[in-house]
Amino acid sequence: MKPAGLAVALLFVASGAAWGQAVPRVGTCPSGYHASGAYCLGFGNARHAFPRTGTCPSGYFASGAYCLAYR
Repeated sequence: MKPAGLAVALLFVASGAAWGQAVPRVGTCPSGYHASGAYCLGFGNARHAFPRTGTCPSGYFASGAYCLAYR
């Protein structure tokens, strides 16, 4: 990637405009996320997510191996 392209990509990442948070990948990524190596990257207005261990806390619902925020 050329330096100018890298700067633009870093700007999008830093601003959160292109992607949201990254969570460790456990099987299939939750809705609103796509796989990238060992992580799931949120895009657009992806809900907050984290790997599920047992029951999800209040304000979250189970989605496969993850807990997703209601909003």
